[in-house]
Amino acid sequence: MSNLFRIAIIVFPGTNCHEEAYRAIKTVGLQPELFRWNDDYNKLKEFDGYFIPGGFSYEDRVRSGAIAGRDPLMNVIKEEAAKGKPVIGICNGAQILVESGLIPGLESNHLGAGLAWNSHGYLNIWTRIKNEAEPGRCAFNNFAQGHHFALPIAHGEGRWVVPEDLLKQFQANGQTVFRYCDANGEEKDEYPVNPNGAMFNLAGICNQAGNVLALMPHPERTKDGLVIFESMKHYLESDKAKTGRGATCCALTKFCAPKEESKITSYQKPDEALEILVDLIITDNEAQTLQTALVGLGYNNIKVSRYAHWEVQSSDQSEKFIDDLIKSDELLNTNKEIPHVNDQSFLPSTNHQLLVRYNQDFVGQGKLATLTNRLGFKQISSVKQGVLWSIDCSASDWQKILASNILANPYSQTKFVYS
Repeated sequence: MSNLFRIAIIVFPGTNCHEEAYRAIKTVGLQPELFRWNDDYNKLKEFDGYFIPGGFSYEDRVRSGAIAGRDPLMNVIKEEAAKGKPVIGICNGAQILVESGLIPGLESNHLGAGLAWNSHGYLNIWTRIKNEAEPGRCAFNNFAQGHHFALPIAHGEGRWVVPEDLLKQFQANGQTVFRYCDANGEEKDEYPVNPNGAMFNLAGICNQAGNVLALMPHPERTKDGLVIFESMKHYLESDKAKTGRGATCCALTKFCAPKEESKITSYQKPDEALEILVDLIITDNEAQTLQTALVGLGYNNIKVSRYAHWEVQSSDQSEKFIDDLIKSDELLNTNKEIPHVNDQSFLPSTNHQLLVRYNQDFVGQGKLATLTNRLGFKQISSVKQGVLWSIDCSASDWQKILASNILANPYSQTKFVYS
């Protein structure tokens, strides 16, 4: 076993697909080893490649991949990827690669894409993907162009969102490696062929160098998916891995993300809307996780609070209507949460506050359908869901936190200054 290529399977808290990853890597003749997030990061440099498996790292707190993608461990993987070592992230692993900036591979690992909520909710079904690129375009597609096969998917946030001009570069560069297709290998932008509504039927994207791949379906769960890991082995045996190709061809320099200040607007509640801020009676683990992550990134004097934010447009804003809406338990659980209706007075005035919403608010749309169609609230015309982050920190730290994009992905979410 000592002469085999060693592949580190990265295990974060909440990872749950590492056993399947281990089996698939071992089956093709590579040497898998589990590497836990709290081990010595420098040991990662001893490995020949990296697999970031699926699951729910940090319970998808903040959003999928946001916390793990900024773990200091990922800095070592970035360094090794720049040397040409292969890196693959599946499902939650793909989300981590996107949030870390390794995919799509912009200059200095700037965030360049998003994996947003599926258009059809959480999915646990079989789908088909096709090799869109020439064989060997990346470290994981050393098989015939047009070859398609069935893989399972299991995710809620897998819809690729990429700026149009950047997508054109991907297409020109052959980075749109895997796309969803039907049983005949044809791409159709319709459910269930395109299961999550991803633009351009995208299932997997590689970086420009071709040694890093983010893929939403699970090849490690079926024998048909072994071609991807066999390709990884072939890549490691080839000159591409030995010459450090990733260091010389790893960045797209023609794409410039918009400046941070241009992506934030001020929140204004519509006149005919109720604003409901929801606070937890119990400890908010999501806020605690974000605070721990920020402290780990060097922000020491900091306190994080989080509130669910609902904006409900209704022709009726009477006390009875509000009471009935709260008691429906559709927008909150009154056993453990406290609603504040049109009331911001409880928020600390010294904190920095940011409201975050998904650009396509499938959660709000679902709540609207339930409230109007099943619970009979015909007065309601719109429901919008968001999260309000309230952070006590210095002004300079606040600007750095905003620039890190940890609170929101600018390609799938909208940010509002809240006051």
